[in-house]
Amino acid sequence: MISSSILRSIAILGFLLGLSCGPVCALDPIQAHPQNPYIFKFRGQPTLLRTFAESYSTLVDSKLPYIPYLDVLQRDGMNLTNIWCLGFPPDYPGTPARFLQPWPRSTTAGVALDGLKKWDFSQWNESYFTRLKAIAQAASDRGIVIEFTLFSSFYLDILWELSPFHPLNNVQGYGPGNWNDSLRDVSSNQTLLAVQKAAVRRIVNELNGFDNVYFHIQNEPFWNEPGVKDSQEVAFHNQMLAEIRAEEAGLPNRHLVAHNFPQQLAALSTDFDIINEHYPIPIPGATIAGSEALLANHYSRGMILSLDESDTETELQLRLEAWMFLIGGGAVYDGLDPEGRVYTAEDPSGDNALGNAMREAVRNIGTYMDQLHLVTLRRNLTWVTGGIPVGAKLQASSSPDQQYVAYLHHGQAGSGQFPPLHYDPISTSTHNVSLRVNLEAGDWRAVWTRPFDLAELHTQEFTHTGGNITLEQVTYQADVALRIDRTYAIPSPPSGLGVQSNADGSITLSWNAIQMSGLTGYHVYRSEAPEVPTDTAHRIAVLNVGETGFTDQPEITNATYYYVVTAVDQADNEWPATFETSADSIFPSLKLSFNAMDQLVIEWTTTFSGWFLQESPDLTPASWMDSLLVPAVDGDHYQTVIATTPPRMFFRLMYRPVSPVP
Repeated sequence: MISSSILRSIAILGFLLGLSCGPVCALDPIQAHPQNPYIFKFRGQPTLLRTFAESYSTLVDSKLPYIPYLDVLQRDGMNLTNIWCLGFPPDYPGTPARFLQPWPRSTTAGVALDGLKKWDFSQWNESYFTRLKAIAQAASDRGIVIEFTLFSSFYLDILWELSPFHPLNNVQGYGPGNWNDSLRDVSSNQTLLAVQKAAVRRIVNELNGFDNVYFHIQNEPFWNEPGVKDSQEVAFHNQMLAEIRAEEAGLPNRHLVAHNFPQQLAALSTDFDIINEHYPIPIPGATIAGSEALLANHYSRGMILSLDESDTETELQLRLEAWMFLIGGGAVYDGLDPEGRVYTAEDPSGDNALGNAMREAVRNIGTYMDQLHLVTLRRNLTWVTGGIPVGAKLQASSSPDQQYVAYLHHGQAGSGQFPPLHYDPISTSTHNVSLRVNLEAGDWRAVWTRPFDLAELHTQEFTHTGGNITLEQVTYQADVALRIDRTYAIPSPPSGLGVQSNADGSITLSWNAIQMSGLTGYHVYRSEAPEVPTDTAHRIAVLNVGETGFTDQPEITNATYYYVVTAVDQADNEWPATFETSADSIFPSLKLSFNAMDQLVIEWTTTFSGWFLQESPDLTPASWMDSLLVPAVDGDHYQTVIATTPPRMFFRLMYRPVSPVP
């Protein structure tokens, strides 16, 4: 006889296994958008990354509180931070005892150059990996992406002398005699290289389950020794990329990988996903070409371009860089605080007046860009055919025949040997612009925006016969943005929305196609209560323009579901929703009980034919078989009785469409 506890298990199992909708899928890691290789897709949405961030030390400074820092980033609309991983000491407060690495300090070996015990490459420091994953999780919870920069050039002997890669600082004595060779593939560096590869693979393994992560091989390899052993530095990059790919080959996820070495693009592996560049302008005396050149010279490569470090002192400098780069076709802007003007030892969250102003400038460009049709937008300066004010620089993009975006600014590069790494000087005088643009025939709306506060300076609506047209004059200071959108008469919502409950519990929707130029598709929304919200949390389908129906597989709760449908155009405008409709998702509930003669009674009720009983002795997938029990049918009620119950048996209901009678 089956005990009452086993009976409860069978009843619950029968309900769950017969009526569940399947497992919830894990989120894919951030990736290049499949419809636009120049931007990201993150958590289902087209995404640009932007931030004004702390100077890299979040992970390697073991005492640096990261929760307040990430809270401020989230509050102020930042969705990125850059974190360094290996070999480079924290730059604030920089005390050696706080320097956290994947390897522990020895408890017995000699003293390193920083006065503490040497690092031991034969062991892992598990507290490092605990902090690594805790930071990744905290950022993920806040919708923040992390660029994990694995290595960095050292710049100064004093920094090299603090690194575990220095041969006097590790128990094994691994490493070259100079910091220049510590990040190269040279014959004298093979033992350290093996340690570095192992650490990279362990980091990659630990972070594989996070969707908010991508990797960056090395910060500023071009500062090492420009023109010296470049092939060895390229080999180092390519080998570390190969280690990442090899480690992830046996894991569920593959993450993006960036390099900061555009000077050596021809020699680098083509398997990199992102090109990083620093500063907006060329730096005389250095090999940095700046992100303006990155856009102009490398956009044609069809991959994500990133301005992942800058050195701004004012909100105005930062604003010009961020707007220039993102409107010009870039996907990442990281305004850095390397001198600790905002993120200080006393206030690591950066929640202060200067920090708030800097982050507001970045938030504004994020707000502006998020309202554009990012999926179809591409870098394009050719539609601006004249009228650029003297001294102004132009960046522009377009979604041809639908949307055009331009940015003008008056920032200049510094002069002299190693000038400022940002725009300086910037003309803040009053400027007038009557821009000439080339547009297709149709109705258009041009809006000029002040980037400082997103105020609309001027709006012009016009009907155009096609070709060049000069827009009305606008007055501005320092910088200005222009957005031109094709306008439409607002269409009626999709008509004829019908709904049908199906025998298998699904619900089918159908509607009439809208005949409208520029329409790209439909969005379907669902709720378990009336007045369906048209937001991403309730959106269940994004359909192409040719699709005028959708079959929903809702959670099986025998509930009533409510639906609306909207139309979407090429400019990502979403038009009014249909009238609401509803339907029931009806699944039979399997009920198990004992009758007065201690016989097991199995019963269910359904108005649909096609449901049948299966049984299994142990729940393994291959063990499920159609039951030989033949239920008695009384209207909508099905019942069967087991006179002699086996010691252990599980039951479920499955649906199989009934073949029509020929």
